[in-house]
Amino acid sequence: MSGTKRLSAKLALVIAVVVAVGAVAFLAWSQSNQEEAIRSKVLAEARTLNTEMRAVWDYIDDAQPSINTNADGSYDFKGIYCSIAGKGIAKRFTRESDNYVIRYVRENPRSGTDEPDRFEQTALNHFTVGGSTEHYEFAEYDGRPVFRYASVLPIKPNCLACHGEPAGEPDETGFLREGMALGDVAGAVSIVIPVESYREEARGELASSVLFFCLLVVAIVAVVFIAMRRWVAAPLARANAQLEAESKQKSDFLAIMSHELRTPLASIIAFTDIWEKASEGGPVDQARLVAEIKQNSTQLLEMVNNTIDVARLEAGRMEIQREETDLLDVLGTVFAVADPIALKRGVRLEREVDYTIPIMLTDDEALRKILMNLVGNALKFTEPGGTVWVRALRDCAAGVVVLQVEDTGCGIPAADFERIFGKFSQTARDGNMETGSGLGLFLVRSLAEHLGGTVSLASEVGRGSTFTVVLPLMSCEEDGEEADGPEPNKRKTGEPEGEE
Repeated sequence: MSGTKRLSAKLALVIAVVVAVGAVAFLAWSQSNQEEAIRSKVLAEARTLNTEMRAVWDYIDDAQPSINTNADGSYDFKGIYCSIAGKGIAKRFTRESDNYVIRYVRENPRSGTDEPDRFEQTALNHFTVGGSTEHYEFAEYDGRPVFRYASVLPIKPNCLACHGEPAGEPDETGFLREGMALGDVAGAVSIVIPVESYREEARGELASSVLFFCLLVVAIVAVVFIAMRRWVAAPLARANAQLEAESKQKSDFLAIMSHELRTPLASIIAFTDIWEKASEGGPVDQARLVAEIKQNSTQLLEMVNNTIDVARLEAGRMEIQREETDLLDVLGTVFAVADPIALKRGVRLEREVDYTIPIMLTDDEALRKILMNLVGNALKFTEPGGTVWVRALRDCAAGVVVLQVEDTGCGIPAADFERIFGKFSQTARDGNMETGSGLGLFLVRSLAEHLGGTVSLASEVGRGSTFTVVLPLMSCEEDGEEADGPEPNKRKTGEPEGEE
């Protein structure tokens, strides 16, 4: 998948997550507001019904003198009063409406129809003790969800004729007076309103809102996505294509330069070898000049190789070729180059090799470069008279090979341990900055990691340094070729023939 497609996929994922979170938050917010909206609407309806019923009550109460007075001015109680009228209208409304209920209740009712239920009794208690004038809640009524509302009915002046003093005396309706005073709680108007229609309406509104939200989000996402592709992804794609083209040009340049640089250097070294042999027995100065040319050419070739290898690593073109490798042969190649350098610098080059290390499955060239860079650095920073030890040990328990290069140089400060493994990083030891590309240790760590190993450093200023490379011991026998009988791939104890 290209970088642009990966970016588009990540952008789409982020947008999808944001949309999902937004949709969930919007839905939760809408649902929380939905119940409050229903409560506001149904409470307004309950208060309207209550006002209408109170108006009927008050109208009959105010019309009592006219109703009970004959044309000749004589008083004649007709049996029509506020309670009778209110209850009659409430019953008609309840009977003819769709699941609405309106009734009048009171404590110590004069008839069984006025007996309060649990909600109504709670409301009467609030009116009597708390002084509130209304009480409401969502509840269940006859197995259906409803909104229940109750409003206080206080004692007014016209109520005293039936409910005032003296207590216990019959009023003109035949019921005994309660001895109430103005402002006392006479009872309550109780209203039951079904809410299913409100909730269906709210669900429809919520569905419409969610649909609108989704369409709006889709439109916004489409606009953002198109804008991102046109103004971000497309320029990035062009820039990426340009970078890839430049990277290819660099790779091509690297391939050309690797050939163009290595070929003349190899020729110089080859002709120097011929010159060196032809100069044997000649003037000392001539032999010294030949040796200098050969050494510097070899050093320059090694620097060029390091630079090319680092470039190949960064370009992802460094491939590890695992094949049967004799570590002793690799060490011999390294010592063949390092011994003359050590001799010239007056440094002892010691070696300690475990000859039981079997033939390994690894990249011999990568192994050689690791050892050559470590040994070259150790010789470079060790003063004449010092010693460099090269060790190759086998840790059977851990299944690894341990390569160590130890020197008696001036050491490395602990603060520089990590930095020296970076590219183009060098450390001035004893105030003397040695020449070099600063790529050797970076290449050592990179190659060791490519081989599945690690590199560590122990050093003390003024005492020397020890670089340790730990590599997995991937021998042929561990690759499935082990069989009964002799072990041809495993070295016998003791130095091989011809080894110093």
